[in-house]
Amino acid sequence: MVMNFSEMFKNLGQMKARAEELQTKMARLQITGEAGAGMVRVTVNGEGTVLKIQIEPNLLNPKDKEMLEELVISATNEAVKKSREAMAHEMKSLTGGIPGLDEMFRQGS
Repeated sequence: MVMNFSEMFKNLGQMKARAEELQTKMARLQITGEAGAGMVRVTVNGEGTVLKIQIEPNLLNPKDKEMLEELVISATNEAVKKSREAMAHEMKSLTGGIPGLDEMFRQGS
């Protein structure tokens, strides 16, 4: 089997451009995690950056401070997990599931 390096580098360049487009898309994506039956909501982008926290007013009681803190942590962790899952799914579709390529593009950013 003869390798055409020119074609290989052209394909890698195209894949890199698609990965950059994907990163832009993921930065615009908004994913929400919830805790306490939706009483606390945390929205992150596809990169895992927290964009917004929404808390039901009835939770703003100083006596419930620890519970509220736990709910915020739980909702944040759920949103970040969903964000990572969305990125992994998009990277897998970009690389066609080729092992190691999705990691290569993440390290380049």
